[in-house]
Amino acid sequence: MIRAATIQFQVTMDLRANTDAVLAAIRALAPDTLAVAPEGALSGYAPTPDFVESVSPEAVTAAQSEVRAAVREAGVHLVIGACLFADGEWRNASLYFGPQGETHRYDKINLAVSERGVFTPGDRLPVFDITVAGAPVRLGIQMCREIRYPEQWRILASEGAQVFAYVNNAIGAARGPHLWRSHLISRAAETQRFIIGANNAAVDQTCPSMIISPEGEPLTELDLGVAQVGQASLDLAMVSDWVLDQARVDVVAVTAREPSGPNGAREGRVGSRRSR
Repeated sequence: MIRAATIQFQVTMDLRANTDAVLAAIRALAPDTLAVAPEGALSGYAPTPDFVESVSPEAVTAAQSEVRAAVREAGVHLVIGACLFADGEWRNASLYFGPQGETHRYDKINLAVSERGVFTPGDRLPVFDITVAGAPVRLGIQMCREIRYPEQWRILASEGAQVFAYVNNAIGAARGPHLWRSHLISRAAETQRFIIGANNAAVDQTCPSMIISPEGEPLTELDLGVAQVGQASLDLAMVSDWVLDQARVDVVAVTAREPSGPNGAREGRVGSRRSR
């Protein structure tokens, strides 16, 4: 059993306010909790492509250092979103900070329409090996609109991910929260994995922040538009390949390549689909 938490608060372009919200949430968690916070929380985020013009890369770096130190002090684990600038490119990333100073990074591969032309997409689907309360855990990360692409989740599950951190900033969608909620439950049930999902608590929030079991059962679901922290216990023995092992790969298969990557992570890339 491991403890999990979803941290929901309003993400704005006020980086100081964002960072303070994250720090307050971290310091209230029990040691060894695996927590997830929203997309863009350590940089600011807005659904307009020019928002990066007001993002200070230096301030983002400073915020990362501050949060990383708080994670170590609290003895928790955190996955959190940040827009990062390096080598002339913006990347929409999720960062993992561990209690011993461990760090991992996932770059969003399926960008929102508003992000294209501004951000460079990632091209890898890493699975990260972490240790939570002395137990080995394999962690996969997906972000926002990637909820619509089940093949990405399936690749991560087939690579051994037991828990998904879903780092989200879904607001203002015309279809409302029902579609997003349905997608989220489906991704958990079809992969038989846990999902810890955290979204922006904006007034027009369209995807609930949830912790979902491998059976598709919501263990925690937060109110829309309200700053809250939700927690649940995850029994990793519930994770199963029973569904995946019965896939008709003789008819349709999703394959992955595994180039070696940093931090010792196994990395997959969505490959080909073949059919008869």
